[in-house]
Amino acid sequence: MKNKAQHEIVGFVLIVLIVSVVGVIFIAITLGSPEPERQNSVEVSNLLEASMYHTTGCAVNYIPQYRNVQDLVKECYKDRSGDSRECLDGGNVCDQLKTDLQSILSNSLNVGEDSPNRGYNIDIYFTSDDEEIANNLILQFDEGVFLECSAIVGGAHPIPVSSFGFGRIETELKVCKN
Repeated sequence: MKNKAQHEIVGFVLIVLIVSVVGVIFIAITLGSPEPERQNSVEVSNLLEASMYHTTGCAVNYIPQYRNVQDLVKECYKDRSGDSRECLDGGNVCDQLKTDLQSILSNSLNVGEDSPNRGYNIDIYFTSDDEEIANNLILQFDEGVFLECSAIVGGAHPIPVSSFGFGRIETELKVCKN
């Protein structure tokens, strides 16, 4: 009888031990390593701010009045609204904006597998002060891989559309760190 009781106790301890191990494994998988939250970065904000004042190869009115990136963002917004204007060389304003901004960000961020930056994503959109009006995407592109980031850092740059205060253009840059 004593031997049978010992077997039952050992069996019960084994069951409790197995359930505990399975529970710990389940909790570890469930919690795992969560996706990193976006952190605001002064460096990314400064890069975005400086890139807005970079002179592009697009003149809209006359040469040599070449527009900066911020002016092209506004022109591209007008283009999306139906008031299209082209560069004097015949190129599309939005295409020139994308080309120049990609060049600036690619050269500045040095994206790659062995680089500190795995990838980046930029969103440029119009947002209204009226909450009932949805955001209007102007331009969006990315480079590199936005997976397995150790951290996501970002910055934003608002561009006022007019002095009437009915909305603004938001430029948001997110960078995936290795």
